[in-house]
Amino acid sequence: MNDSLKPSPSPYRWVILIVMWFAMFIGSLTQFQVAALAFWIIPELQLTSSQFALIMSAPMLPAVLLSLAAGSLADRFGVKKVVTVGFAFSVAGVYFRYLATDFTTLFSLMVFSGLSSALLNANAAKLLGSWFPMKKMGTAMGLYFSSYSAGITVALATSAMFPSTKSAYVTAGVLMLFVWIAWMVLIKVKPVGAPEMPVMPVIKYIGVVIKSRNVWLVGFGLMFFMGANMAFNGFFPNALNAVRGVDPVTAGLLASIVTLGTMLGSIAGPAMSDHVGMIKPFLAPVSILGAFAMYAAWIVPIGAAMWVTLFVLGILMGISMPLLMTFPMLLSEIGPVYAGTAGGMIATLQLLGAFVIPAFVITPLAGTNFSMLFGLSSLCFALLGVVSLFLPELGTKLRVKIKNVSA
Repeated sequence: MNDSLKPSPSPYRWVILIVMWFAMFIGSLTQFQVAALAFWIIPELQLTSSQFALIMSAPMLPAVLLSLAAGSLADRFGVKKVVTVGFAFSVAGVYFRYLATDFTTLFSLMVFSGLSSALLNANAAKLLGSWFPMKKMGTAMGLYFSSYSAGITVALATSAMFPSTKSAYVTAGVLMLFVWIAWMVLIKVKPVGAPEMPVMPVIKYIGVVIKSRNVWLVGFGLMFFMGANMAFNGFFPNALNAVRGVDPVTAGLLASIVTLGTMLGSIAGPAMSDHVGMIKPFLAPVSILGAFAMYAAWIVPIGAAMWVTLFVLGILMGISMPLLMTFPMLLSEIGPVYAGTAGGMIATLQLLGAFVIPAFVITPLAGTNFSMLFGLSSLCFALLGVVSLFLPELGTKLRVKIKNVSA
C-alpha cells in the first residue's frame, strides 16, 4: 500500500514497538543465559561441545519448523493470536529449565523457550508495517532488533553473577511472564480505521512467496549471518575462559561489548539508510568488514585493543539484519498482503542457519580449535555480503523515482 493512501501514523505505534522490543529482549536474554553460564552447565550436565552448541541453538528450532506456517497463519488470523500461543509454551520452558539434569531435558525446554521469539520474528515486518510508514520501516525494524542485542548484552553481563543456574532461570521465567501479559493486553494488529487485508487460503500465501527469488536471497543471507552470530556469541565467553584464562564474569562482560555495539549498529545503520535513501551500501561492504573484525576480535591482545575491536564488530553486526528484515514489506511482489508468509519463510532459513551451521558445520569441523571456529564464523559473515550483492536496491530514493515515473 502506498504511504499517501494511509492515514497519519498513530502515536500508538510506539506502544506496539515497545512491547515487541521487550518480547524479543526477553527471548534473547533467556537464550544467552546459557552461554554465560557454560562454566557451570557443561560440567554439571557433562556436555560435549556439540551438545552445548545444540542447546544454545535449540530456541531456534521452532523457527526452523514453524515460521512459514506461523507467517501464513498470521496473514489469515492475525499476529497477536499466533504469538500469544507461543508465549504460553515459552514461559514454561524458560522457568522450568532448573529441573534439567541431562542434555535431553535441557534441550527440550530450550526448544519451548524459543517459541515466542520464533513466531514474533517471523511476523515482525508485518506487524511493524501495519503501524509505521514505509519510509520509516528501516528505522522501526532497527529499533526492534536492538532488543535482541540488548538481551544478549544483559545475559552475558549479568548471568554469571547469579548464585546458581536455578536463580537465573527462575528470574528469567518470571520476567517473561510479565512480558506475555503486556503482549496480550497492549498489542493491536493494526490502527483503527486501517483497511483489512484480503483473507485467502494458507496455501495461496505460500505459493506466492516461494516464487519470489528475492525472498530466497534474503533468507539465505540471514542464514549465513545467524550461523556466524550464534557460533561467535555462543562460544566466545567460554573460549576466553578456557583458552585465554579470563575469569567467567570478565569473559561475559567482554562478550557483552559485542552486543552493545550490535544494539547501536541496529539503530544507527537503518536510520542512516533511511536518511540517504539506499540500502545496499549498508549490506555487502559492512559484512566483509565485519568478517575481518570478527576474526580479529579473537586474536588481538586482551585489553583496550580487544574492547575496541569487539565494539566495532558489534556495530557492523547490527547494521545488516534489520535492513534485510524490512524486505518483505518493500518487495513489490510481497507487500503487506504476503508479508507474514514471506517473513516466515525468511525466518525459517535464518534460524535454520542459526541451528544447523554452529552445531553441524562449524563445531564438527573445528572441534576445540577456537581459532578455526571463529575463522569459520567469519567466513559465514562474509557470505552474507556475497549474497546481498544479488538483492535489488529498495531504498526510499528508488521507490520515489519509481513513483514519479509511474505518476
